[in-house]
Amino acid sequence: MPENTTSDEATLVAAAEKLTQCDGYVVLAVDPQTGEVDAHGPFDGLTATLKADQLRRDFDRGGLEDVTVGVVRLHSKT
Repeated sequence: MPENTTSDEATLVAAAEKLTQCDGYVVLAVDPQTGEVDAHGPFDGLTATLKADQLRRDFDRGGLEDVTVGVVRLHSKT
C-alpha cells in the first residue's frame, strides 16, 4: 500500500465535506406527467425534510403518487 494513503484519504474527506457545504436546502416536486418542477425554499436541513414529508403526504392524499419529492442543496453565487 502506498505511504501517502492517509494523506489521500484526508484529501478525499476534505473534498467531500466541501461538497456538502451549502447555503440551504430546497424541496423539489417533479410531476412526470406534466414535466413541471416546483421549488420550495430555501430552508435549513430539518425544515426542508419536514416540508418534503408534508408535500409527499399531500400529493399521496391527492392521488398524485407519481410526483417525486426530493431535497437538494442550494448553492448561492459567491
